[in-house]
Amino acid sequence: MSSQTRGPRPTGDADALDDEFDERPAADIASPYNTAPAQGGELLSRARDLLLAQNTPLASAELARHVFGGVALPAGLASPWERMLEQLLRPSPLFTQTDDGFWALTAWDATALSLDDVEFAVLDVETTGLAPGRHRVIEAGVVLVRGGELGVTYSRLLNPERHIPQFITKFTGISEAMVRRSRTAARVLPELRDFIGQRPIVGHNIGFDLSFLNFEADRCGISPAFALEGVDTIALARRYLTGMRRASLDRVAAALHIPTRDRHRALPDARVTARVFVLLLARAREEGCETLADLYRVLDGVAPDRRESLPAPRPTGRMYLNPAWRQSFPTQPGVYLMKDESGEVIYVGKAKCLRDRLASYYSQPLGYTRKMDGLLQNVRAIETRTLGSELEALLVESQLIKQLQPRYNVQLRNYEHYPFIKVDVQHPYPRFYATRDVSADGARYFGPFRSGRIVDATIELIQKVFPIRTCTRSLPPSAAPSEPCLRYHLKRCPAPCRGELDMERQDAYRAAVLEACAFLGGERDDLIDRLKREMFEAAARQDFERAARLRDALRDADQVLLGQRLVTGAVEANNLLIVYPSAEPEASELFLIRHGRLAALRRVANAPDAVERELRMLLTTAATLGTPPGKVGREEVDQINIIARWIHHHSDDTDRAFFRLPRDLTAEDDIAAFVGRVTEVLLAAWQPVEDDDSESLDGDEDEGVDTSLAGDVDDAADDL
Repeated sequence: MSSQTRGPRPTGDADALDDEFDERPAADIASPYNTAPAQGGELLSRARDLLLAQNTPLASAELARHVFGGVALPAGLASPWERMLEQLLRPSPLFTQTDDGFWALTAWDATALSLDDVEFAVLDVETTGLAPGRHRVIEAGVVLVRGGELGVTYSRLLNPERHIPQFITKFTGISEAMVRRSRTAARVLPELRDFIGQRPIVGHNIGFDLSFLNFEADRCGISPAFALEGVDTIALARRYLTGMRRASLDRVAAALHIPTRDRHRALPDARVTARVFVLLLARAREEGCETLADLYRVLDGVAPDRRESLPAPRPTGRMYLNPAWRQSFPTQPGVYLMKDESGEVIYVGKAKCLRDRLASYYSQPLGYTRKMDGLLQNVRAIETRTLGSELEALLVESQLIKQLQPRYNVQLRNYEHYPFIKVDVQHPYPRFYATRDVSADGARYFGPFRSGRIVDATIELIQKVFPIRTCTRSLPPSAAPSEPCLRYHLKRCPAPCRGELDMERQDAYRAAVLEACAFLGGERDDLIDRLKREMFEAAARQDFERAARLRDALRDADQVLLGQRLVTGAVEANNLLIVYPSAEPEASELFLIRHGRLAALRRVANAPDAVERELRMLLTTAATLGTPPGKVGREEVDQINIIARWIHHHSDDTDRAFFRLPRDLTAEDDIAAFVGRVTEVLLAAWQPVEDDDSESLDGDEDEGVDTSLAGDVDDAADDL
């Protein structure tokens, strides 16, 4: 459940929204998920504000002293003021009294609420694709549900600040023209978060929606973000609808006889999901589900049993981590070092927002992962180091792990085992194979890869797609001809082992090798695009099983080709300037990447003169690193891999963030043209985006084609 509280209602079609509030009874509007009490006026507000400020239950005397204006209360005796306080707070759903007589906010323990008192936020989002980070949210819709009734709605189009693929426009009906004057995620998401408040979030395949919203919140520096999990109607459908293995929203709605209209737009889909949730919740209540805690147990596959008390909560990091530390955690990106009682660093981590990441450890259950068993129990101090950007934090984390060798960091300590794929292009009939040694021997290397398993899968993929030999035997004329293997009979290899091939077959073999190298180097986008088209076509005809298989194939291809689009053989030549917004205000981070490594890092003020000066200094540095090193050291593999992955995940921002260095770093004309181009792009990026509040909150005027691909494909993945 989300930790944030609901703030002011969003602006926009305010009259319509107020009408919807006014039409509802006061008891319906007063909810533990709202920050403003609906009845009781100023006195209730005072009690709520004090509890929020103290963040702990308070005694009646202390609360009454604050609520009634500092009156003197006799110690040890129940005063009339305390009795008046009880009469004021007890009817309000905002407050609850603990077993020892202290007063608390009901939202602090909302899981104990009866389902009749819980107001849910049913959410749906539309996106430009399937992968958070590479794709963006373009529409969000929310419907509030309480007591089986649908209430206030919220809907916004979002400007993704990038191209919307044609197939997404075809499936959703949302075009670039529709979102061009809409507000960006940085402006809309705080409003959406405040509208949802602390309400439990419901959705069909809700993990997909929340992963997008939280990535966008991270990207925009919005804190607190959204809940990490919610109530998934897929899980409820599989439990309460017989034979519902493939629980897509259309199938579930049809099984419950719920009509669907304007499907695959955010608000209409949220309304359908809300009606589905109301009916499934009624079936859960027939089974004995009475509280929000019962509902969460149902989602975990445990039938509610009112004869036994709820199990004791699992111990969390709060038992061992000093709560005073939380006050000093910074909100900037950076790294953190966890130390034991002797001052030894036992774990190093990185974060886009150090405060949010470190705060999550306080609620993390102990023994959350086997490899981290004992970590939080041994932490006696946490050191934070703020940095300028996420990329710098990734690189510094890797360096610190290699330097300090913390015992709870495992993955980045295994850099000596990372393999590459090698192809000896100087051989008449090259083959592809794995190697852990990289040298300047004229061969081509692709990688590094994080595991031998990925390398084996990649080589197997090459052998399936391209007619290239796999054998290690010596070939004619240096060896006698031999009988070909099965691959020759399957037409997967021209069998140079039988004897020297004629010129036509030699050319064909060489072309296959070059094509395979282009595939590994990320230069064959047409193969990936073809898989994407087939996936979306399968989803359009509701063949979600095939769409899910194709999506998984694309995901595997991403792992195989990760980072190769811009890092094509880092040991050969990889010369980039990466410009990244700095965590420091009015500044940018400049990363000089030379031969796949970080050669220099500069922070520069957002001013043309300062940028031009730093760019020329960086180009001078790059010119001194003219030729790539003869061999990639083991300790460099992680840095190359981190940079490649970061580039891959941000590759859609190529025009703004990535700049190829000039070929001739000594030619003044080339240098001046490069500096001018980078400065021009940065100047455009620093300009504020025009805002427009023309769209309404309920979003009913934006009619679109009922073709939301992203949700359906991920629904299919859950069904499988």
